[in-house]
Amino acid sequence: MKTMMLILLGVRMLFLVFACFGCVFAIVSGLRPGVEWYWPAGGVLGLGLCGFLIGQVWASLKATWKQ
Repeated sequence: MKTMMLILLGVRMLFLVFACFGCVFAIVSGLRPGVEWYWPAGGVLGLGLCGFLIGQVWASLKATWKQ
């Protein structure tokens, strides 16, 4: 059971890292001239949310590993 939980948390962490790359891409793409202001702003908000969720998953991984 512990192994399956660690695998699922690892997969969740992987998807969150990919989401962070998408947010960074949105920020970089939004800084081009002619792009509306809300594209980079949304990327920054998304990156902050991803960072928060990665912290939560990391805490769950550490707690599961110690069990």
